[in-house]
Parts: sequence; C-alpha cells; structure tokens
Amino acid sequence: MKTATTKKQKTYSYHTSHSFIVEGKKQTFATQLYEIGVYGIFNNDPAMQGSFTPNDIVKIEKSLNKAFEKKEITDLTFGMPITVKEIDGFWAKV
Repeated sequence: MKTATTKKQKTYSYHTSHSFIVEGKKQTFATQLYEIGVYGIFNNDPAMQGSFTPNDIVKIEKSLNKAFEKKEITDLTFGMPITVKEIDGFWAKV
C-alpha cells in the first residue's frame, strides 16, 4: 500500500512595516496578510500597491538590509515581526 506524501510546509518570518531614508526622503512600505497573499503599499500611494507572497517580502527585507550596509539608505526601521505558514493553499499567521 502506497501512502501519500505530505508536502513540507514552509514558514516565513518578515516584518509588517518598513521605513528608511533615501536621498533625504523618508520612504515607507506597509503590508497586510490575507489568506491569499500579502498586500503591500509603498509610501501610502495607491498607485504603488500590489500583491506579494511572504517570500517576496523576505527578499525585499534582504535587499533593504544590503542597501543599508552599503549606506545607500539610512534609518532603516522594521515594524512588528510576523511568522506565516501556507496551510491548505491559504496563508495563516502562526
């Protein structure tokens, strides 16, 4: 008898908000977790909003950290941390 294999569920940890200064101007990126993905908006501008996966946000944070280390941006601040997992095709906070 063959048993079904269960796919290992990945968890992602990221922050719900980000702010930094580039070329003297403060920039912000805020996110909101939904079951179907992560909503994100840049500088509270409706023209700069979109849908992301938790993995996308992790990559964005890595890029921000690299830019901070290279002194391309300053005053990098992360908001509340969150850990999420995909369960049955939907994202949930764990």
